[in-house]
Amino acid sequence: MQMVNEFNQEHPGIHVVFTPITSNYYSTLATRLATGTGPSVFYMENTELPRFAAAGYLANLSALADYPGYNLSDFIPNMLKTFYYKGTLYAVPKDWGVLGVYYNKKLLQMAGLPDPPANWNWTTFMYYLATLKAKLPSGYYPMTVTPSWARILAFIHEAGGDWVNQEGTGTPANTTPIYDGLAFWYNLYNKGYAVLASDLSAGWNGGDFALGKVAMVVSGTWTIPVLESNSSQVPPGEWGVQWMPSDAQRGTMMFVVGLAVNSHLSPAQMKAAIEFVAWFTSKNGEFTWVMKGLALPARLSILHNSTYINANPAAAYLAEQYPFAYGWAYNTTNWDAMHTDIHNVVGNLFSGTINLNEAYQEIVNDTNLCLSGQCPTNG
Repeated sequence: MQMVNEFNQEHPGIHVVFTPITSNYYSTLATRLATGTGPSVFYMENTELPRFAAAGYLANLSALADYPGYNLSDFIPNMLKTFYYKGTLYAVPKDWGVLGVYYNKKLLQMAGLPDPPANWNWTTFMYYLATLKAKLPSGYYPMTVTPSWARILAFIHEAGGDWVNQEGTGTPANTTPIYDGLAFWYNLYNKGYAVLASDLSAGWNGGDFALGKVAMVVSGTWTIPVLESNSSQVPPGEWGVQWMPSDAQRGTMMFVVGLAVNSHLSPAQMKAAIEFVAWFTSKNGEFTWVMKGLALPARLSILHNSTYINANPAAAYLAEQYPFAYGWAYNTTNWDAMHTDIHNVVGNLFSGTINLNEAYQEIVNDTNLCLSGQCPTNG
């Protein structure tokens, strides 16, 4: 609301009203846009953008390139490209989050381990977990994991692969990295190096880490406000962050939210809507937004701004993974069904319903089915 109020004060000829969609965001948004009752400007993730663009709901925002001082090239390149569909820009990044490793310095010291190095790899990562497993007292845990495809994807990228080929028509020709990333994450749990986050009281990696009983977790930058809150049981100075470990290459996942504009507006409404998007995602607008500490800046000029870095050192450090961060962007209009199916397969693996090889085969087969328009109803 603060950003909306500031915009209204600076633009007396335009009045923006913030009306949140409180449940079933994308299905509600699609219904409203289809019936002509949709908002002028709205949040849009790159995962959902293809189906909204294909349906004709999104306005072409390419004209922002000509806005004085706007500078599209200031956005992180591999992030901005995820908001294009068939060569057209349909949203611009508002902010993002990225995966990294959070570690409890006190628990590492109990196991005789230093802070993890920036250049660590899977072997080093496993050495840390094996040492923690051997040396931590009862009631403490080396790590927690979740049966999350988004976490597994980071390790698939690190293994040198991807989930979907560049054409968006199926899995890559070489699916070995899919197996390697899946196996690495699953075996953290299966071989006793990690417990399920759902087995602890918070129920998610970052929340469990904040309880002070877990030595390391892979989580997003949204964990930082939790650790800085009064509810955290890990005192300031006793936790740190590190980049994701590498294997064949560096890799992590970025989760990006953009702003999009309703394509069915009157000329006057369209002009006002694009003006709001340009203001919010401008250098000044985004700086104001990210200095609240809730998300990362999508603009390089802010990411490298000393004021931002000094105010958000942990977040700024993790954000420097951006050159090798991958987004949920596969240019498929049925991403929801595909992701739900694969997420269910991973859940079945962790519950013991299927084994690792079966899960791998189902992921490959179901992905190819989904991208041919024949997605299974469940994993």
